[in-house]
Order: sequence, then C-alpha cells, then structure tokens
Amino acid sequence: MARNVTLKPRHQMLAAAAVLTLALGMGQLSASVGAETLNSQTTAALAQQQAVLAESPESTAEAGQEAKTLAETGPNQRHVECVAKVVHHEAANQPLKGQIAVAQVLVNRVNKGFGKDVCAVANQPGQFFRLNRYHPDRDSSSWSRAVDVARAVLAGEARDHSNGALFFHANWASLNGFFRTRTRVASVEDHDFYR
Repeated sequence: MARNVTLKPRHQMLAAAAVLTLALGMGQLSASVGAETLNSQTTAALAQQQAVLAESPESTAEAGQEAKTLAETGPNQRHVECVAKVVHHEAANQPLKGQIAVAQVLVNRVNKGFGKDVCAVANQPGQFFRLNRYHPDRDSSSWSRAVDVARAVLAGEARDHSNGALFFHANWASLNGFFRTRTRVASVEDHDFYR
C-alpha cells in the first residue's frame, strides 16, 4: 500500500539517491535512457548522499526505508501512460534529450499548479490532444522508449533538458502571439521550450 509522505529536503535527496542506487544496482533503468542523462546525475547524487550521511547518521534508517518504499512502488502507471502518450505523439521522432524535455514540461506544469497531476495537465482542453483517443502501437520500439522516458522523468532520474519550461513549440512552425510573449529557455532539435 503506497502512502504520501512529505520529506525534509535532505531526506528527499537521500531517498532519491537511494532509489537511483537501487535502480542502477538492480538494472531496472532502461539502456535507452542510459548514460547520456543519468551518469553525471548518479555520481552527483551519490556524492551528496555520502555527504549528508556523514553529517546525519540518525536519519539513515528512516530515509532508507522511505527510499525502499518509493523504489518498490515506482511511478504511478496511469501517470506513466499519460506522459508516454504525450512523448510518443509529440516527440517520438526526436532524440532522447528532446523526448525527456517534452516529458519534463508536464512535470514542470504540475509543479507550477497547472493541474493536480500529469494526466490532468495532459488532458487540459486545447493543450495537447485527446489522450483517450490516441492508441499508439504498444509493440513498437518508439512506444517502449516513450514509456522508459516517462518512467525516468516521473521518478526524477532524468535531467530537465527543458530548463524549467512550461510550454514547447515546433520550431519549424510559425509562432503565434502567445509564444511571442514567452521567454525561450531551451531548444532541442525540432522543439523550442518556453516559460
């Protein structure tokens, strides 16, 4: 049974580092998400974990138990599906970095209060497309990769290549008035990302 737990920042960092350590040790991270995005973050997370453990050994057992719970439950499957559909529809033809950036926009929007979760954000009228009417080929490698990206982003295991963006736009299409009022914060292949 999963439960919502609010952690102090140092416990959040310990939990995240423990989840990365467990996932890498158990080989659960897909090779498609791989070294390009995770190696430097993993090294940094482990170094931070060691520093925090050195200054607060009493929290080790508590944080380890919370990280174990997170590792066992993983991201919500409904949320993985919503993010994977957006990634597949909007960025299946993009490199891994671009797919991660598109997925991160959904997470960034949740963090800024656009919706209660990534599915609510993805299903907002006029934002993306009707997720319930989109049925990608679930046996394709592009769908498998979109699911891997969704899991990694939702688990906090992938770097935010969107630089905190809340919107994205195909850079080959003309900008409308809305995007002209926004600040471009990143550009990855065929997409520009805005705040």
